[in-house]
Amino acid sequence: MAEIHPITLPKWGIEMSEGTVSAWRLSIGSSAEKGAELVDIETEKIVNTLDLEVGGTLRRQLAQAGDVLPVGALIAVLADASVPDSAIDAFVAGYRPIDVSFEPKEGGATASPSAEIASSPPRESGDPGATGTTIAAASSDAAERSGTPPLGPRFRGDDGGERVETASPPDPALLAARNEAAHASPLARRLANRLGLDLSTLTGTGQKGRISQVDVEKMAAASRGTVVPAPVAEPVPEPQPTGPEPHASPIAQKIARKLGMRLHGIKGTGARGRVSLADVQAAARARGLITTPAPSAPSAGPAARKLAGDLGVDLSSVTPTGPKGHATKQDVRDAADRAAPAAVTAEYDLLPVTGMRRSIATALVNAKQNIPHFYLTSDVTVDALLSFRAQLNARANSPRKLSVNDLLIKAAALALMEVPDVNVHWAEEGIRRFRTADISVAVAVDGGLLTPVVRGADRLDPWAIGARAADLADRARKRTLTREEISGGSFTLSNLGMFGIRQFQAIINPPQGAILAVGTTRREAREAPEGGVHFVSVMSLTLSCDHRAVDGALGATFLAALGRRLEDPIGLVL
Repeated sequence: MAEIHPITLPKWGIEMSEGTVSAWRLSIGSSAEKGAELVDIETEKIVNTLDLEVGGTLRRQLAQAGDVLPVGALIAVLADASVPDSAIDAFVAGYRPIDVSFEPKEGGATASPSAEIASSPPRESGDPGATGTTIAAASSDAAERSGTPPLGPRFRGDDGGERVETASPPDPALLAARNEAAHASPLARRLANRLGLDLSTLTGTGQKGRISQVDVEKMAAASRGTVVPAPVAEPVPEPQPTGPEPHASPIAQKIARKLGMRLHGIKGTGARGRVSLADVQAAARARGLITTPAPSAPSAGPAARKLAGDLGVDLSSVTPTGPKGHATKQDVRDAADRAAPAAVTAEYDLLPVTGMRRSIATALVNAKQNIPHFYLTSDVTVDALLSFRAQLNARANSPRKLSVNDLLIKAAALALMEVPDVNVHWAEEGIRRFRTADISVAVAVDGGLLTPVVRGADRLDPWAIGARAADLADRARKRTLTREEISGGSFTLSNLGMFGIRQFQAIINPPQGAILAVGTTRREAREAPEGGVHFVSVMSLTLSCDHRAVDGALGATFLAALGRRLEDPIGLVL
């Protein structure tokens, strides 16, 4: 029989835990040879293309553009056209993700927690000796089939024999309600429900504490050798109302009234704490008002799930119209209209957060919160610089046309060599002072900002700097830079002068000690040395400094050195 090849989300770097599917290069049914480009995966600020390691026909696409998935998740299936669809479907249904945690298991072997746990499905409740869908029971079943020692908690009986202690099964409806209320990915919820794990006790390692499939797998592995407590299935008393009811969606209020529930005490998970339909259903199950498990929800991307939370729509009520039963944003809006036709929804477009934007947000929030910024601004007269640039560009043998930014990079590099204590990184073990000026240049790209590095700018002439900076900027906009080309700079220059910005304060790019913000050139009236008034070209330079590494006097010394080189630019080419 022809072989079926799984395609999983790759791990590109030891710190990578998830990736965003950016764009598919092949469509379902397409045949390709080994090395063909399959899909673009976005991780932080880099978009890499996953190439096929084997040839074949693309039979399944299990992720849509914009989906954020954990490393090791199955995203596609490759097989020969002769393989029947039923075999592909069976393969997908039984697939278990690969362990990419690099954590050694007992005995020094490395195994997949998910594969190990999933290999022992829970017994039916009618099976004699069934102990429920606990990790201990699942592990024991696996041990019985494989001949290995049981993984559950052990104790010695009076007869000296070893036994495995197990726990009674949790109520599926209550467990599903608890897990639905947890901040977790869909894959994590499904795995936790199947294994009988309560996610309310787990803190995720993803963005904003989101529980991922890897977290559930680690929780399952850690549960081996412990007794899983059975959740209390008794109805929870209705809380006494205090103050006004919390803000809730119309459909949530309607369902609460039908169930005779008060909304007091229900914690909303929607926008600005709004109580959604899912919140009401979870509370009803916890209070014993609903005994049936929640219907399964269709698959949906991050944008559709976020919109469902904002509109208070239960995804199980959504009729999916996308490919492979995928719920779209329009499906969510249609479900909201059916549930509450009179409800007025806000008019806005919800844009999914890309890996680049998420990385920028995380880095800049940390920088602004943790770095003690202070700012120094200096006005520099640049008439001589502009005239010098025009003369250089007018030369017939000039290698290329120079920009003001090229000369600014060169001037900043020379000033850093003159005042090296600004050319630093802050680190807990000490301040790293660099011997060369590796200038990070801020480049605006579609959906964010990249800072490629012009290395050794102090040793390059302005033309070489210009050629290098232009190449980096072009590849930054095409998203083809390598990680090495956007990391390791010792100082950053951000120029918004071409947009007419007079002056601004930039956020430091950690672990660098400073960043220079360059404004536009403007004409100002100044008193002439011989008396009278004349106009000069002025540029504002603002230096943002990390006060842990750069003091005020040191920053001022750097700005003075930079100003001298810009006002007397002949030294930039000597």
